[in-house]
Amino acid sequence: MEKEDDLVLPKTVVELIELLNKLFPERTPSLEDTPKDIYFKAGQRDVVRFINYLKERSDKENIL
Repeated sequence: MEKEDDLVLPKTVVELIELLNKLFPERTPSLEDTPKDIYFKAGQRDVVRFINYLKERSDKENIL
């Protein structure tokens, strides 16, 4: 993963979604994760999932 200092705001929505999926991937919690960490990471991923859903819905509406 890139260093935080190297990250820039992507120019397109598609690039932003790709970056968010890269930074906050779907993953199974490890046994070392605390409940607080698990909930926090789940919340991050939930936001990315919602953005993915909005993009998919928008793509379907543009096709129809």
